[in-house]
Amino acid sequence: MEPELTSPPRVWIPAPPASTMLLTGIFVIVLTAALRIGAGLLLPMAIAVLMTFLLVPVVRALRRLGLSAAVGAALAVFGTVAIVGSGVGLLAPRAAEWVSGAPKTVAKVQAKVRRFMRPLQRTADAMARTTQSTAPGAAQTVQIQEPGLLQRIGLSTASVAATVVTVVFLTYFLLATLPTFRRKLADLIESRAGVMDAEAALTEVESQMSRFMLINTVTSLGTGLATWGLLAALHLPGALLLGAVAFLLNFIPYAGALVTLVLIGAAAVVSFDTTGPILMAMGGSVLIQTLEGNLVTPHLQGRHLPLNPVAIFVSLLYWGWVWGAAGAILAVPIMVMLQVVAARVPRLHSLAVLLEN
Repeated sequence: MEPELTSPPRVWIPAPPASTMLLTGIFVIVLTAALRIGAGLLLPMAIAVLMTFLLVPVVRALRRLGLSAAVGAALAVFGTVAIVGSGVGLLAPRAAEWVSGAPKTVAKVQAKVRRFMRPLQRTADAMARTTQSTAPGAAQTVQIQEPGLLQRIGLSTASVAATVVTVVFLTYFLLATLPTFRRKLADLIESRAGVMDAEAALTEVESQMSRFMLINTVTSLGTGLATWGLLAALHLPGALLLGAVAFLLNFIPYAGALVTLVLIGAAAVVSFDTTGPILMAMGGSVLIQTLEGNLVTPHLQGRHLPLNPVAIFVSLLYWGWVWGAAGAILAVPIMVMLQVVAARVPRLHSLAVLLEN
């Protein structure tokens, strides 16, 4: 007679008290409200902290060569600004042509779309006339004139410029004073084991940040090269610039892919007279973005970062809602830092287990 199979014993994890859950929920709500209200102040600080972690290895390498922390921080920060500025300068003339020719491009796109959609438009017009004939009267509408495109671009440019200046100088001061901060942190911690734990946590955060940016840069570069190759094969004018745009916008999750698709679609509609190349350009772009966003990047991030895919996705939604596109870019680095810190704090160990891969 065969023995009966018994199920393994269940392990019950005690739930936290109701008061603790309530206080945690209130804290999360208040923190979210503070993050949204104080975005103008907190967002540049978060970007500067991230840049500090990324550039710390460069400053340390320069210090090994005999340079002081202030000089090394200046070379790292302003050298990065110079590199990024050079890339922007190379793309600026062609981008300026696009902006100046935007009204004509939009008009051409509208004309071609109307021509392609003419059969459907006739049906829609017939239905609209039937609806108007049966309606008792047309209601009056009031239109409020919105700020023009140039005004919106001017305001956005001024805001971005102020944020960039704040981030650059705050990053410099953080890098220049980081050795002093570490010494003060060691003085505050009494035990030698505590000092070693703090140093290990900071080193691990720096390593994870550098790895994340490397993964993002490699995948974005692959997306840009694939987009350039596809559009060049279709003989689309401006394929190189569109590839560079795909590379840059790929750092913005979801929204960047959508904007890239819109730009490629507009360029294809203006350049081609038949629907075949247009569909190939847009379909190829969708395929590239889909493979990168749903296969390559999640695989690399899930394999090399201490976060599970669910935590990555939820963090993108949360921080994107709190701080917009910039928050979506900072979402994964923020969660990586949170996971690393939580893993070394006993009271937050359950959070680290929940986030880890």
